[in-house]
Amino acid sequence: MKIYPLNFFVKRVLLIRLCAATAIIAVTIGAAAYFVQNSKLSNRVIDLGRRGIATLVDRVRVTMEQEHIDNLSALLEVAGRSEPPVVYRAGRFVNYQVYDRDHRILAEASVYASKIPNIQTFLNSRPLSFPETGNEEAFQVNIDGTLFVYVAAPIISHVGEVVAYVRGIFSVSPEMEAEIHKGVFRSVFIAIAIVISVAALLYPVILQLMRRLADYSTHLIDANLETLSVLGSAIAKRDSDTDAHNFRVSLYSAKIGEAIGLPNSAMRELIKGSFLHDVGKIGIPDNILLKPGKLDKNEFSIMQTHVEKGIDIIRRSSWLRDSIAVVGNHHEKYGGGGYPGNLSGDRIPITARIFAIADVFDALTSVRPYKKSLTFGKSMEILEEGRGTHFDPKILDVFTTIARDLYDQYAGHDGNNLRQDLAAVVEKYFYAGMEPLSYGRSS
Repeated sequence: MKIYPLNFFVKRVLLIRLCAATAIIAVTIGAAAYFVQNSKLSNRVIDLGRRGIATLVDRVRVTMEQEHIDNLSALLEVAGRSEPPVVYRAGRFVNYQVYDRDHRILAEASVYASKIPNIQTFLNSRPLSFPETGNEEAFQVNIDGTLFVYVAAPIISHVGEVVAYVRGIFSVSPEMEAEIHKGVFRSVFIAIAIVISVAALLYPVILQLMRRLADYSTHLIDANLETLSVLGSAIAKRDSDTDAHNFRVSLYSAKIGEAIGLPNSAMRELIKGSFLHDVGKIGIPDNILLKPGKLDKNEFSIMQTHVEKGIDIIRRSSWLRDSIAVVGNHHEKYGGGGYPGNLSGDRIPITARIFAIADVFDALTSVRPYKKSLTFGKSMEILEEGRGTHFDPKILDVFTTIARDLYDQYAGHDGNNLRQDLAAVVEKYFYAGMEPLSYGRSS
């Protein structure tokens, strides 16, 4: 799964995806509109052909009645006229044949069809059909790039008898064809324009909702980080009357994690766990927690319970729960013999293995009620003595490359520089990609 910074998502990913969705919907609706309108076009063209054949049949009937001649004579007279028998603004018949049940061609005429020889070829290739009254045969056909309609229908006398059949090719006028196609493309354009307009109207609405969501997200992160700070500070104030230890070990751990190349999710887990590692000491009695000297065996057993107490506190928060890896394992040793689970090697979470080095390094280089701070060289010697037994050798190797800079920058320090540097780390890993969060805020 890809994770995008929110600013990039809002300005680029959201816009691109909305445009892509709009294009797909527009093409789909446009295609649907085209096929619907094209079907209507086809039906309209066929209706023109039917109207033409009906007009031709009517003219034969009128000729029969006006001139008092028989059916065949009327057919021959209409067919023998030099002008097309049916002419509309929408088109005209360019070729037709009159035939009877015995497949005899009684009359035929061709007007303009000579310009398109394939019209006659097409007509002759079709077998003669004998459609029922009211059930004319009609379909659209394209001959040499020109739109035509093939129509076949019975010729009915004034007494209702079928006296013959007529079939022909009806040519749709270029003006009508252009008008019909224009209507099709107009419908498609309107459909696409509506889709694009709706998308354009939706974009600012979606953008505003995203900005509000971003605002709610940052408030939630602020609240969670505040909870983290309060919990960490509560035990720090009770244990040593200062937050400096939590700040330093969190910074040390973060720098080691960065040097190792931990993913962002693990970095967040490491920072939260580092700041809350001793939160369980809230439940340790003062006479043990604040004792200046060495703890006896029973007191040390009670002190060890701060790990379980810390886990019990942390697991109640879904946002803090991932810090259990550090809170519950920061006293484990790489070679075994730690508590509470006597874990060893890679069974200890990597974040806890990182924190173990950071915690001991800070303890060695800081002043405690029962000891003075050690020099950088002496501190590193003690860490080396724990290689493979207390500490993960690979992580210790990475720490060794950055230890001097960390010592010079933070060891024994207590002040705003720690808060500022930790705030920068928190900003990097907890607010990464949240650039537009200020959109919904008043200036």
